Amino acid sequence: MKTSTLKKALAIYPGGFLLGVVLVLFPAAGSILTSEAHHSFTSSQFGSIFTPQIILAILSSLLASRIADKIGMKKVLLLGMVALTISAALLGFSHLFEADAYIAYFIIMSATAFLGLGFGFSLTALNPFAYQLFPGKEASALTALHFFLGLGTATSPLLISYFDSLGSWWMGALVTAVLVLLVLIYTATLHLSLTEDAKESGIKKIKFKIPRRLWWYVIAVFFYGACEATFGSWGSVFLEKQGGLSVAKASLGLSLFWGAVAVGRILFALVALKYKTNWLYMIAPFVLALIFYMLPLADSEILYLCAMAAGGLVISFVLPKSFSNSTADFPQQAAIVSGFLVAALQLGTGFSANVIGLLNESFGLAVLFQFSTVYALIFGFIVLYLNQTRTKV
Repeated sequence: MKTSTLKKALAIYPGGFLLGVVLVLFPAAGSILTSEAHHSFTSSQFGSIFTPQIILAILSSLLASRIADKIGMKKVLLLGMVALTISAALLGFSHLFEADAYIAYFIIMSATAFLGLGFGFSLTALNPFAYQLFPGKEASALTALHFFLGLGTATSPLLISYFDSLGSWWMGALVTAVLVLLVLIYTATLHLSLTEDAKESGIKKIKFKIPRRLWWYVIAVFFYGACEATFGSWGSVFLEKQGGLSVAKASLGLSLFWGAVAVGRILFALVALKYKTNWLYMIAPFVLALIFYMLPLADSEILYLCAMAAGGLVISFVLPKSFSNSTADFPQQAAIVSGFLVAALQLGTGFSANVIGLLNESFGLAVLFQFSTVYALIFGFIVLYLNQTRTKV
């Protein structure tokens, strides 16, 4: 590995890891934010905090390529990391205003807005940077990025739970903010740029008119995002409210989900080196649909935790596989593909998080988890269609 490549990898992969940590800080703190001892958010308020995240993530991911045409994709990445630092810091400082629900809610909404901005800019930049990092091993390099992203998401609940056990949950968010800032400073010292092909794939060239096949990837990732949010945004709340688990065990369940996502991605990357993996990609959504349906039927703590881990393992590789397949189908439009899929991911996660928040009191979390079976099935049928028609592209 060339020294310059190593230096880039030391920015890209830790950047992906910390992006995952910040992304799940808010769901990981769900039991705290809805606790009467802290922020006292209602279910609908908790669901609504993700709305600014959705809006800003979509806008930033769609505009990232156009902005990169003017200032470079490296600066887009740096802007994203600045926003992530502010987001984590705001979450940490929100504990100072727990006594004033209005101010606390405003701070959290501002924090998720910065998270959306940071997520859209950062992931849209990190995807093509990782894809071109190791020529000839693009899919594995991209899967590795999403492995570190998944590892970060698994770390976040443990981080919040650890500091909560010390009576200072907010320190987890502040520590994360400092780490992101350090990686930001290191990244700023590097020479990062996309290849000429990637530069030519800017939004201004195609003016938001993307190929019809790419729209199917966008829709598929939207429903993937809806599936992920059911587990990731509401998993700990579900385990506590529906399953009767303690806050610590609920956080453990969420960590098991994200940990299985990370482990599944690295296992998938290893398998992909020797075998074709499209068949796994095609069956995973249908297995996920079964898990969604069976999870609320669990009647013991161990079954709840095992179901969360199984869900994470099954869902683990379908997102990086969607990114790598779509990028392989449209190699000259790497940046725009990344931008649109990141937007779809955020729209899907935000949609699911808000639907559950709004309908929770009327239908209950168990019914809404089972309804997510529909998301998984739609995702599965689109994946089947994309695989069936891929040779015709």
